[in-house]
Amino acid sequence: MRKGRFLSLLLMSGLILSLLLTISWSPVLSRPPVALAHAFVIGSDPVDGSTINTPPAVVRIFFNTPISSASIAHVYFGIDNQVVDKGYSSVASDNPRELDTPLVAPARLPQGSYTVRWTALASDDGHTTQGVIGFNVGHSSTGLPGQVILGPSTSNILPELNLQGFLVIAWEWLVMVALTLWIGILIMERIILEGGKREGEQRDWSERERDGASPTPTFFARVRKHALPLQWLCLTALVAGEIINLVLRATLLTQAYNKSGIDPVTIRQLIIDTTYGHLWLVRMALIVLALGFLWWTTRPAGRSIGIVSTGSARTRAQAGRAGGRKRSIQFSRLRQQVAQMQENSGEDQEVKEEDTRQNPYWHTFAWLILAGLIMLTFALSEDITQLAQAHISAVIFDWLFLAAQGIWFGGAAYLGFVLLPLLPIIEPDHHARSLVTILGRYTPLALGAIAVLLISGFFLAETSLNNVQQLISDPFGRTLLVKIALIALMLLLSGYALFFLRQQLHRQVILLPVVDAEMPARRTRQSAIEESERRFKRTMRSLSYLGAGVLLCGALMSFFAPPIVFPAINYTSSGSSASSTSSTSNTQAIQTKQVGNLTVSLQVLPARVDYANTVLVTMNDSNGNPVTDAQVQITINMEIMDMGIAHATIQGGKPAYVATFSKDEAFSMLGLWDIVLKIQRPNQAPVQVTFQVTLTG
Repeated sequence: MRKGRFLSLLLMSGLILSLLLTISWSPVLSRPPVALAHAFVIGSDPVDGSTINTPPAVVRIFFNTPISSASIAHVYFGIDNQVVDKGYSSVASDNPRELDTPLVAPARLPQGSYTVRWTALASDDGHTTQGVIGFNVGHSSTGLPGQVILGPSTSNILPELNLQGFLVIAWEWLVMVALTLWIGILIMERIILEGGKREGEQRDWSERERDGASPTPTFFARVRKHALPLQWLCLTALVAGEIINLVLRATLLTQAYNKSGIDPVTIRQLIIDTTYGHLWLVRMALIVLALGFLWWTTRPAGRSIGIVSTGSARTRAQAGRAGGRKRSIQFSRLRQQVAQMQENSGEDQEVKEEDTRQNPYWHTFAWLILAGLIMLTFALSEDITQLAQAHISAVIFDWLFLAAQGIWFGGAAYLGFVLLPLLPIIEPDHHARSLVTILGRYTPLALGAIAVLLISGFFLAETSLNNVQQLISDPFGRTLLVKIALIALMLLLSGYALFFLRQQLHRQVILLPVVDAEMPARRTRQSAIEESERRFKRTMRSLSYLGAGVLLCGALMSFFAPPIVFPAINYTSSGSSASSTSSTSNTQAIQTKQVGNLTVSLQVLPARVDYANTVLVTMNDSNGNPVTDAQVQITINMEIMDMGIAHATIQGGKPAYVATFSKDEAFSMLGLWDIVLKIQRPNQAPVQVTFQVTLTG
């Protein structure tokens, strides 16, 4: 009972945590963060499709997520694809999302069209992406106009469902199925069945008959013994699936380098140079540790056998020394009786002794900690948790989602394919009563897991899509829509099983002893109970199949990745005409906003990348008089990704509040930047206002 209260408290804490995180990141209260997955191009310098006056010394490509040092880009000139780069690329030291490729003697490069072919390895999820960027110097040598074409399907080659793509999805799905089923087995055996066994050990048989708690400790031990091969299968599938997933990721990177086969150097790069590789090593170590722990906790006893063998040898020795026909006959009869007893009760005795010896309380906590750590490594490396602003929240939600998924999907699979087929065999006289008892313990846990899964899934979906239209227009969104439909069906089936079938079975079990065993009415009620059990088993198996479909949708979503979010840049002034203007002619228009009783104006000069930019702030009160006694705190960061927060504090004394940021502090990339002003005046409450400035190059 103490463990049940602890589990209920833990589940309630997870539910409250999910609610708090959902409220804190709700789009109603604040702008939802943008999900990052894989490594896709969201900007470049020169801009894709633009025309510039002189060749750049370095071609810079900006991604939506940190990239590994294994990423590379090559720059080609003209239709003959003449290589004009220095043969290497590097990740910028101050920006892990920027790939720099220097050119050979840029001052001597000819005018014409240039093509950049890039290959990126995402550091967080280990996926390889590639694409093409083009720009013109002076004019186009291919006859194509210098019109900006930066976009999801122009600068990036999006994933396609080819043969290799199907293999990636299949093995990703296999790993998630094995993980979910293994979590379900642990929860059912270590929480539901173990708790029932402990309660059963505290009662005698008459009390269990009276209270309806018919499962015996031997029953739980035999169920666990039959499910043991399934645990070995799940953990072995996790090891094999993770190895093959790593090899497939390395193969994709090798093919992107225009090579073939499995390159050990590429596998080494993937493991050593990426966060995914580090987490993969930790995950493999934890799974191997789980395999070793499973072997240690289920190894043959040997000790009792040794005692029996020693006793038998001692008995034979004594009989031999005694001699005589009479003692030989007595010993022979005694040996036959012992053999008969072992034949009748050997299996139950072996299972019971093994379970009593090898399943102390700390084993349960050790298994749960191991499973929690393995799920944490998955949550840290999954695509959907790579967030610009809410990474920690996403990791927590994804961990909760995986745990709830294991309890709901894995628990249903355990009931439908393991426990229910064994009940009539192990408990032939009381299987219905045993099922009712087990379901009474499982139902609160399942309902809590469903609530946690819905809340965490809502958050993860909200951070992955920007608008409802992407549920139809994007493959990730369409897969998510199918996943939502499958979960809705699972909710209906779970409600039918836990609220209707369970209650019906409970009533039938209560009414069964009222009728005499020899009367036809009892046989009728017994048939009704068996029919309810069959329907419950079919429902649990249907839930398992739907859960496998949900996991397949998750593998597809991991393959496609959430939609690419591009900076809100107006490239009208960045085309061929704008690129030939002076580098200092671009300035931002003055923006004005009302906050409290203040009218605040802001301007950024020159509002260009690779320049020191100055932020100019002026304020007037409600009477139109300049405000000179305020303290202004400025915070600057990019809209769609964390480029590093720049701070500055400006004291009053003059009508204009001025702060200058070097090119390495802020405004280091084309795109939309947030400028937050916190204004504090003497004896007045502080006010805050946010401006957005677009850098166009």
